[in-house]
Amino acid sequence: MRRILTVFLALLGLGWAQYENRLLVGFQESQAIYPGGGTVAFGPAKFIAEALGLGYLEASGKLYLSLGSRVAAFSISSQGADAVRFLNAYRYQDSLWVPVRELARNLDLYYRNDYGAPVLALRPARLLEVERAMAGSSERYVLRFDRDVQVRLLANNPPRLALIGVREVPDTPPNSAISFSQEAWGSEIYLPQGGDPPRLLFLPQQVVVERGGRSRLPRVVLDAGHGGADTGVVVGGLREKDLVLSVGQRLQKLLQGRLEVVLTRNADRAVPLLGRAQYATSAQVFISLHAAPGSRVTVFSHPEIQTLRLLEKGRELWARTPASQRAVLERYVAAPGSAARFAQKVSEGFAAAGIVATTSQDAMYVLSMAGGAAILVEAGFEQLRTPQGRDRVAEVLAKAIFSYLGLSEGTRP
Repeated sequence: MRRILTVFLALLGLGWAQYENRLLVGFQESQAIYPGGGTVAFGPAKFIAEALGLGYLEASGKLYLSLGSRVAAFSISSQGADAVRFLNAYRYQDSLWVPVRELARNLDLYYRNDYGAPVLALRPARLLEVERAMAGSSERYVLRFDRDVQVRLLANNPPRLALIGVREVPDTPPNSAISFSQEAWGSEIYLPQGGDPPRLLFLPQQVVVERGGRSRLPRVVLDAGHGGADTGVVVGGLREKDLVLSVGQRLQKLLQGRLEVVLTRNADRAVPLLGRAQYATSAQVFISLHAAPGSRVTVFSHPEIQTLRLLEKGRELWARTPASQRAVLERYVAAPGSAARFAQKVSEGFAAAGIVATTSQDAMYVLSMAGGAAILVEAGFEQLRTPQGRDRVAEVLAKAIFSYLGLSEGTRP
């Protein structure tokens, strides 16, 4: 019996050894390493990115891998013990290696361990719908998925895109201008021909294909909060939804002709929160207007943490975009700290007008998809009660916008 057990253990050890140091990524095989002789498996970052179609960037001492709007950021360690302890990327033999399980967790990848061999793969995804919409002067096709996916532009006109890992697509009528084809690695989508090359914007579980609207004028989006059945706060018969819409329309008049101005609503109607947030993706300046009891003004910006997904993705692209093409990207990706600096300009503008104003940061959904400087302004009812008061608030905001964009009030860009 002991002899049989010894033979069994030897065979088991031989089988385990065959899997040791293997890494399976999609349909390909590579090597895994275990820094410091530990149990944390690391895989070659570039190989993983290429095998799964992930975005890849090494910049400013960090490694970034991305899937759709998701970005996994790793600090880089040259010591294996530090890489394991902090789950950093590991620089080893002139290559960068990443902790496989941590990468899977950050990007929602499929992960398992087969007899000691890590297995990493994309989770199958479905394209739920394709919706055509207009955002100002831009035409958009919004692709909605059941999870984050990687999309690559294969051809400009007519647009042809690779939907990596997407196994299911919606049915289309026979006369549809949109069509699909199935590929070994996922699906391709063919969109109608247009006049301008498309631009891709990555949002949670969505990819927006945008074209047109490339005026030289910076785009400002004004979001009047609430609307329709949602009145917002009501004070003394005054409704928040009416006051902020009035401010937005007054501000639009002050900016129009010198900037491209888009309103998320121009009447008393409801706009879904997701729709409001999506408007911010193509704006260099986004202001969500709200009101609160009292006379104070609070200007909120979103903390620049990883939930600002469009900024994370855009800054990842920025570092690897040729200088000649960065002008386009600049319209969608603000420099770090831009929203906070814009919020400070707005607060200082109110103070100069004799209105008490403070700045704050809060993780607000309506700001979370912004690529430019996005703020939420909560003005006191006492400032908005009269037409003159609403004019003054609009004038303060207009001056701050022109100042942020480096324009004098009477100068066209």
